[in-house]
Amino acid sequence: MGLAVGWLVIFCAGKLTKDADQFNLFFMLFTAALFTGLYLRFGFTAEYAVYGIFSICLITAAIVDLRLHILPNVINLSGIGLAFVFSLIRGIVASSPTPVFDFLAGSAACGVPLLLIAILSKRGMGMGDVKFAALIGAFLGVGGGLCALWLSIVMGGVYGAVLIVLKKATRKTPIPFGPFMVLGALGMVFFGDFIKPLLSGVYNVRP
Repeated sequence: MGLAVGWLVIFCAGKLTKDADQFNLFFMLFTAALFTGLYLRFGFTAEYAVYGIFSICLITAAIVDLRLHILPNVINLSGIGLAFVFSLIRGIVASSPTPVFDFLAGSAACGVPLLLIAILSKRGMGMGDVKFAALIGAFLGVGGGLCALWLSIVMGGVYGAVLIVLKKATRKTPIPFGPFMVLGALGMVFFGDFIKPLLSGVYNVRP
């Protein structure tokens, strides 16, 4: 199943980038391994389906951002829409508005800070990054989404610093932020139960 989903991701990314051969084998195998990990983590449950769709959005976005340095609306808005549908279904099943509130709060908590950065940085960050952050918050909620962004900022900063030290880049060299957000989000999907309490303890906030 993972290889089939991997082929689907490559196909969709190829349509968006018009480069069907870009990273084919690596991302196909990565997707297969990822879906195997999701099965081991959640089994064939509703969470497996939700995080599986979330992962498809993430990996497709990473491929497109690496190739074109954009995070297209077709991924961002579709992903946010699907997250809303999932939250609505959860709310109906639980007879509670809480899942929908979590969706709204997560989207705002992750999207608004990056929107402010995008406004203040004068094109240092694109609106695609802002909407992609909102997508991550929509699926992971406030705590999970903010932790994912923290991880992505740390990883992106370390990567950029290494490139500068090795003189492979300068401070003005554009580096796509999307792949780091993808890694942060996947980190929270698999290790959120450990990461969230750890960061909460470090910063003395409630998980």
